[in-house]
Amino acid sequence: MRTLLYHGESRLSVGESPTPHAGPGEIRVRVDSVGLCRSDLYGYSGRNNRRDEVLAAGETLVMGHEAVGVIDELGEGVGGLELGQAIAIDPIEGCGDCDRCAGGETNLCPDRRVYGCIPAAPGGFAEAMVAPAANATPLAAGLSLEWGALIEPLTVGEHGVQLAGARPGERVLVVGGGVIGLGAAFAAARRGAEVTISEPQAARRELIAGLGLTAVEPAELDALPPHFALALDCVARPETLAAAVRAVGRSGTVVLVGIFSDEVPLPVSRVVENETRIIGSFAYVHEDFDNVAAWLAETDLDLDRLIELRVGFEGIIDAFDAYASGSFDGVRTIFQPDLEVASR
Repeated sequence: MRTLLYHGESRLSVGESPTPHAGPGEIRVRVDSVGLCRSDLYGYSGRNNRRDEVLAAGETLVMGHEAVGVIDELGEGVGGLELGQAIAIDPIEGCGDCDRCAGGETNLCPDRRVYGCIPAAPGGFAEAMVAPAANATPLAAGLSLEWGALIEPLTVGEHGVQLAGARPGERVLVVGGGVIGLGAAFAAARRGAEVTISEPQAARRELIAGLGLTAVEPAELDALPPHFALALDCVARPETLAAAVRAVGRSGTVVLVGIFSDEVPLPVSRVVENETRIIGSFAYVHEDFDNVAAWLAETDLDLDRLIELRVGFEGIIDAFDAYASGSFDGVRTIFQPDLEVASR
């Protein structure tokens, strides 16, 4: 089968790999759509070494952890799923034995593995992939499989809001209008919060407005009083963390969701004087994943707006290069192995 292989920083190739087979408790999925995640891009561009550090000499990695497709093989012992069924894959697999896994917190399992992020668990930038049946979330009949590829990044934002416990009527700020920020905004709005998104790009503010949400420039945010009960930083630059801390009032909560920079300065005096609560939010749990999939089946929003580019094997490396060079910055690019010509 055709596969996109990552060889290390700035090195990708399309090659042939053996078609995998589902083992006990596993399914094989014929890949339909996969989102191109910023974490993949940061590894490719050298912004961080999270993709390179898992590679031994001569190894390659099949990335793509935002995969959706159709089941075409069931492993021994798999029940409750059917051949031909459309599913999204939760890429986080816990060890199944620790206290975190017993409590459903596979994202915090010390021995977790993430499909598409280590060589031993190939992801979806391929014609087919294998995953645990327990990680499959069935998609509602009629739901666009492209939309299914949005579940994973939207769920990252969902988990941050779930951790913070956003309540009806609260003012909530989301810093960053990318797909994870939008996931947080949608999650807060579903809970009845009054949501504002801070986003510097005019085109994204227009997109956000078209989705029925309020977007402001960062400069406009600076002019507002610190009246937000909750702020979610979905970027993690020094200026975005500072903006989130400034935006919340006394006893407010700041949730760190994004990881652009590993270390950022903290406005300590402001945090201490206001008794600001700062919490981290990593990925999600499977319940969050299922909840977002259910919401996608019900929403009347036009989420096609989020997908700005579609590429197949012929265009995927060019898409990585375009993001890395800054010549393209679409909210989401979707890889589709059966697509031979890039489309928008």
